Amino acid sequence: MSYYETQQIKSEEGVFINYSNGYYTFIFSFEEKIIFEEISESILEEYNLKDGSMLHETFNVTYEEIIKDLDDDDFIIFRLLELELVDEGADMV
Repeated sequence: MSYYETQQIKSEEGVFINYSNGYYTFIFSFEEKIIFEEISESILEEYNLKDGSMLHETFNVTYEEIIKDLDDDDFIIFRLLELELVDEGADMV
C-alpha cells in the first residue's frame, strides 16, 4: 500500500462569495466553487475577507491544490497563496 502527495499551483480569476468558520469560498469562471481551508498570512494582512466588505469582488487567485492519498482515499486541500484585486473599471475609457 503506497501513500503519496501531489501539489499543483493554479491561477484563475474568481469572485469572493463567502467567509464562514475559517473557510473562504470563491466561484470561478468555470462555475466551480472552491472552499479554501488554508490561507497565507500575506493575504490576511492585505485584505479583510472576514468583515464582508470584499464580498462579490473579483480577484486573480493563485492557489495550491494538494492531493494526499490517505489509506486508499484521496484527500484534497485547497490553500490560497496570493490574491490580486481586479480593477474592473480600469479598462473603461
